[in-house]
Amino acid sequence: MSKILLAISLLVAPALAFAQASATPSAYRPATVTQVKPHMGSDASDPSQAVYEVSVKVDGTTYVVLTKSPSGDSTILYAIGRELLVQVGDKVITWNDILGQSHEAQIISRDPIVEISKSSESQK
Repeated sequence: MSKILLAISLLVAPALAFAQASATPSAYRPATVTQVKPHMGSDASDPSQAVYEVSVKVDGTTYVVLTKSPSGDSTILYAIGRELLVQVGDKVITWNDILGQSHEAQIISRDPIVEISKSSESQK
C-alpha cells in the first residue's frame, strides 16, 4: 500500500509544481519601441548627457519612460521598432541589454491602446 502511495505522490508532485509555475505570469514580457524623442530640458549639445522620452508598447499599454542612451551616444534614436523583454513595475520599466546588464527607466506616463475595429471604421 505504501508503494502505491509513493508512486502516486511521485506522479502528482511534478504535475502540481508545473501547474503552479505556469499559473504565475512571466516577470518579463515582450515590448516594442514605438517612438524616441529628446526630452525637453536635456542638454542636446552633449550626447552623453541627453535624456530621451522612449515610448514602449507592452501588451495593451503604451508606456513613456525617461532614459539616457546606455552607450552615451545617440544610438537610442535608432531603436524604433526594436523588440525587447521588459519588466513593468509601478514606477519603472526594467530591461537587460545584449551584455546582460540591467537598466531601469522611470515611467512618466502610461496609456491604454484603444483598438478601432474595422467594422466601426467602415460605418463612418
